[in-house]
Amino acid sequence: MEVSPEGTSARPIRMGLGLSTTLLFDTDIQQDQVSLEGRAQFVRVSTGNALLVLVPSGELREGETLKLSVPYKDATLPARLVLTLQVQSEAVDRQVEVSRRSRSAESYRQEAEQLRAELERLRHGDARRPALAPDKLEGFRALVLGTGAIKAISVTYELRGLSCQEPCPLRIAQSWAYRGGTRRAFHLELELTGGAPWTIGRAVLFDGKGHEWESLPPWQAAPVTPGSPTRATVEFEMNMGEDPGPYSLRIWDATGTRSSLFTGARFL
Repeated sequence: MEVSPEGTSARPIRMGLGLSTTLLFDTDIQQDQVSLEGRAQFVRVSTGNALLVLVPSGELREGETLKLSVPYKDATLPARLVLTLQVQSEAVDRQVEVSRRSRSAESYRQEAEQLRAELERLRHGDARRPALAPDKLEGFRALVLGTGAIKAISVTYELRGLSCQEPCPLRIAQSWAYRGGTRRAFHLELELTGGAPWTIGRAVLFDGKGHEWESLPPWQAAPVTPGSPTRATVEFEMNMGEDPGPYSLRIWDATGTRSSLFTGARFL
């Protein structure tokens, strides 16, 4: 699991009642300052220099979520991670390697200076250079949102979207597949057949040879609801040469309790 420079993760860590979940951090943590919501409802909470072992008790309910705050020892930002824990009966994360996509304080200072300069340009109506891309978007997400450029890409458009295996609460009405370098991405028009609003929490791409790729943090214009489609982008870092597929794509909602499986995805 990669944690963003803001100190948050893209999806919850899934725990099983009575089962141990071990978190392995890439940097030493401050063991005495770890904060766990509902700590009394855990049979075991053990810390090491760069690890944390959690065993939830039967007092917790399936689907319940808790917050875990973990501070690091070094001075790199983010200084503290805030992770979401979720009780599950299936697909439990028994071991999670947590890597921090860190930023230095100097990089934040430089970004603040850039923003101040951009605000000053806007105040004076200077249109000679483009505005900063929102949320510092890069790669395919910058491309599909019109905020960046990529030198060479391949794009495939599917008017009918991707085939979905039943049950299929989330559907893809249209899809655009992008390929460039080691990056692969899908820009999707999503529809919801029923149920609560759907925000993408996690996406996994896999082939028929046992390879799996976890998506980078997804982008979504708005939660998709019945009768209100929306656009979303899921992007993957893949070092697979020119293999066009086919691949399968599974998308979970933010709670991790619902998912849809799409097949026949290709990058031509």
